[in-house]
Amino acid sequence: MTNLPSKIGLGTAQWGLTYGISNHSGQTKQEEVSRILAYAKAVGIKVIDTARAYGESEQVLGKNDLADFKVITKIPTLKAQHIDHALVGTFLEGSFLESLQALGVERVQGLLVHDCEDLFSQSGEAIITSLQKLKTLGKVDKIGVSIYSSSQIIKALKLFTPDIVQLPFNVFDQRLLHDGTLSVLKDLGIEIHARSIFLQGLLIMKADSIPSYFRPWKTQLLAWNQLCTDLGKQPQHIALGFAATNSLIDQVIVGVEDLLQLVDLASFRLSGYDVSSLSMYAVSDERLLNPSFWSLQD
Repeated sequence: MTNLPSKIGLGTAQWGLTYGISNHSGQTKQEEVSRILAYAKAVGIKVIDTARAYGESEQVLGKNDLADFKVITKIPTLKAQHIDHALVGTFLEGSFLESLQALGVERVQGLLVHDCEDLFSQSGEAIITSLQKLKTLGKVDKIGVSIYSSSQIIKALKLFTPDIVQLPFNVFDQRLLHDGTLSVLKDLGIEIHARSIFLQGLLIMKADSIPSYFRPWKTQLLAWNQLCTDLGKQPQHIALGFAATNSLIDQVIVGVEDLLQLVDLASFRLSGYDVSSLSMYAVSDERLLNPSFWSLQD
């Protein structure tokens, strides 16, 4: 039986900004974040995933005692910064120090490249050098990259071997499992963190509340909803079980808006839970799988 809390990592985008297609309550309040963290500590959740790009999330986290957590943050995306390539290292190291100050810590467990495409720009070498320098200085235990596709990780692996790779993985998005990417990363000893296990909340929405953009995939969405009904389980539990029971995945990053959501997820029992048959729900269309393509104005 999988020890579920130890495999859950807390995603914090909702704590710094309004995030997620199913989010109707807005940014999580500071007091609620503190309650979530206290519960997480009590049940053995260790990993917290945040980023400079998540609005106020680092500052919100910094108002709590993070000593019992493994904090992972990410460098800013460089595309929007318009920084001279010669100054990239100075900028990233300065930004990282701002992260430490906001978080109220002296070091973090992990530091990731938020936009993998930055590695393939003129600044790529400087980015890697900065990450490795911070690791050598003991400010970071592990360095890595967030990816969207197997082609990105193939290119990234030619530049350096990350300690951590964060990637999308859910019932609909099984591409990196079926094309062997997860196995390749595991064979290289790379820690795999799965994000988007609810596909930004799409997988846990009621069928009648799903925006019209998703009509082309109505058949798949109805089939998913029917599966949940037939099994008599909540969709968030099946989606979580699918990711958490995969032996190739080390951490499952889950975003919660309030304490009740985390209690519901962390108390779910995985024993005797078979998700091996869910491969039939895989979708290959990136217009569904990549939220950056979504157009949600009805």
